[in-house]
Amino acid sequence: MGKQGIILIDKPEGITSRKALDRVMGMLKVKRAGHFGSLDPFATGLLCIGVGQGTKLLPFMHAHEKEYVATIGFDMSTDTDDVTGTPTRRFCNVSIDIEKSRQWFEQNKGWINQVPPRYCAQKFNGKPLYKLTRENQDVQPRPKQVYIENTDILEYGPDWINARIVCSRGTYIRSIARDLGAYLGYGGYLRELRRFKSEGFHLDDASTIDALREKVSNGEDVIIPLSSALHIPKVRVTRTGESGILDGNPIQVSWLLDDVNVKQGSYVAMLNTDMRLLCIARSQPFEGIWGYIERGFQPY
Repeated sequence: MGKQGIILIDKPEGITSRKALDRVMGMLKVKRAGHFGSLDPFATGLLCIGVGQGTKLLPFMHAHEKEYVATIGFDMSTDTDDVTGTPTRRFCNVSIDIEKSRQWFEQNKGWINQVPPRYCAQKFNGKPLYKLTRENQDVQPRPKQVYIENTDILEYGPDWINARIVCSRGTYIRSIARDLGAYLGYGGYLRELRRFKSEGFHLDDASTIDALREKVSNGEDVIIPLSSALHIPKVRVTRTGESGILDGNPIQVSWLLDDVNVKQGSYVAMLNTDMRLLCIARSQPFEGIWGYIERGFQPY
């Protein structure tokens, strides 16, 4: 079956998420892998990489909150809303009002409508906006709903703040920097960004690319197994159930070896008695049927 599961890396500054993925694929000698939730080249921190069948887990992991620490500068605005962009306006003698900053963060918690940066992956007529913007086409991003769980200002200076932001998948931290700056009457852009949480994992459990390379060369197991990578309820099934699932049949209540109490429509990971992932199923009880397979996996 080859290598299957999730790898956690601490992406360094200065490379794309794709480049980080290529390096991991090269050292593991795998042909199938993908990253979950990209980081811009200037950003650092947790990058989750699915290897083999691990690439199939993303739809069942992205509901988990993400956590960032962002350094926001107010001395200028840039066309990308981050430090890598071209300055569009500069501000002298910046002196931010920290209480007003806290007020803005408090007012922008929960569900909000956020306008993405013009350099973003949102598509117009099938083409990403960042490509259209580079072609000097005036296409405005569409607002999207995102959820801001919590924010804390950790440190600050006359023209910058360092903030912890806990938010939903799809939130643009660059937009937060831009909008906060506009509220304060200055520019707003990301100077630094570091991700600490993503897909239910924490940066503390990640390895740098160099450390990962050393572990691999020493023969250490660096891949989180499929069954351990999922942060959803897990249930073992009988041998009969294993055969039925591998044949693609609806999941029978009689197959379950463990009690499971979830709402209808919830996802549950179905494991065999060797704790190998057979499928991710959706609960839909009906006349002896527990639910139906949402995504199947090959355990051997």
